[in-house]
Amino acid sequence: MNAQQITFCMAGLLAGLICVAIASTGSLETRIMSLTWFVGPFFFIAVLAGSIITGAWRHFQPGLLRYLAGLVLCSITYAVALIAFFAVFGFSPDWLGFQPSASIAFFGVDVALGLIAAAVVGALGISLLAALLTGTWNYHLLQRLMLAGLLAVSATFIANFPFQRNWSFFGVLLPVGNALFCYFVGSHIWYHDKTRRHAGDSN
Repeated sequence: MNAQQITFCMAGLLAGLICVAIASTGSLETRIMSLTWFVGPFFFIAVLAGSIITGAWRHFQPGLLRYLAGLVLCSITYAVALIAFFAVFGFSPDWLGFQPSASIAFFGVDVALGLIAAAVVGALGISLLAALLTGTWNYHLLQRLMLAGLLAVSATFIANFPFQRNWSFFGVLLPVGNALFCYFVGSHIWYHDKTRRHAGDSN
């Protein structure tokens, strides 16, 4: 892991911690609204911050509308991921015939399936973000982001198991998930940059 990748990872981690802090107050409905509208924009800010600090932004495709589209794409991605989570979480017990979890924090099978569905949606949306910024679609990035989603779900299950509280659930899921996603996006940006420079040198 090089300095650039660490920078992206830390930017994602910080964005996740900020979202946890925002979502830690108020009613459950307020927390859900916070997660719906803040996680995506803060992730986009983390990617931009990591890109500015490392200088990777110079290799983005130019255009203000592209950045605005990236912000909108991130916001929609996390909102749709949350919808996918609640859809699978709510209906999977009826579909598969098992006992539903009493709450999200208890992390039953329905919660795990919901998180996996959300991770797939998130991976697809963030892959599109990377393609929008760099001008290059990368199927391997999508695979890595899906793996990152599964790692974040696994880490959340392990860390939440002794406590089974909302703070231990969201307090691990959002920072770890954002950090891993930002890490892989940053790695893709730098790989894309090196590929372009090598192509330029060969010409």
